[in-house]
Amino acid sequence: ETDGTTMDSIVTDWCFKEQPIKLIDTCGLHKNFSYPGIRSPEFIEPGMGTKKAIRRAHVVVLCLDAVRHVKTTNNYNSCPTNFEVKLGQYVVDEGKCLVIAVNKWDLIHENDQAEYRETILNRIHEKFGIVKGVPVIFMSAKYNLNLPTLMTRSMALYKRWSARLPTSRLNTWLQAWMLRWPPPWQNGQKCNVKYVTQTRTRPPTFVLWTNSTYGEFPWTYLRQLRNAMREEFRISGVPIHFLIRSTMMPKPRKKLDKKDMLKWKRLGPKQEKVVMNLNKKRMPRPLKQID
Repeated sequence: ETDGTTMDSIVTDWCFKEQPIKLIDTCGLHKNFSYPGIRSPEFIEPGMGTKKAIRRAHVVVLCLDAVRHVKTTNNYNSCPTNFEVKLGQYVVDEGKCLVIAVNKWDLIHENDQAEYRETILNRIHEKFGIVKGVPVIFMSAKYNLNLPTLMTRSMALYKRWSARLPTSRLNTWLQAWMLRWPPPWQNGQKCNVKYVTQTRTRPPTFVLWTNSTYGEFPWTYLRQLRNAMREEFRISGVPIHFLIRSTMMPKPRKKLDKKDMLKWKRLGPKQEKVVMNLNKKRMPRPLKQID
């Protein structure tokens, strides 16, 4: 029960509402995934073990100490800290579900709880804008306050993380949404999303066929599309990955150098197929001859 005593990841088999669950308890971390209180290179392994546990997990619960921020800074605006925000973003980048648990909530005075809660929620909403709807639970492990709520939210988030959306429903909604929010123009042409389908779950990954490359497609429009998809299909709080596939093809009777060949290979499998079947003059063959 003393802070800083857990160094190895402890795995426990558990069951909640007849649902088998494997819990992984990791050590507390400070900056750069280092062990708290010790800066020696010998104690880097606990932080690396936490990274491994995050990559193995399905749902990651980021525990915040509600009292420590008030004692050290006497300011509610520092919860979560910048490193805790980076740790949460690392979880999202790995494609895992993120649940934020604010522990030791019973030690906060009742008169300050409403203000403190609003400040924390606003900071989380600001810092975790890439994943809207991250569940935030104010709990107390000592008195079992909101622990069932934490597990229920985690299981609900896991179900949304494992969901698969029908392709027909996706494209019907996408065309209607693009009429309401038209795609922007880039380099003299309209960035259009022609088709979308889900290729995998955990995390939900979607392939978008567009008339431009990934680097040319505005990332702000993709973020707006992600947030709209979360609201429409009720998958809030879940990281969503997009893979951009271009429908552009190399022009026939145009000689390609090595740089152009590498560029077209990276656009997609069909473009790579065209580039790998050049004629003697290093020009793309007609599509009928390739198929």
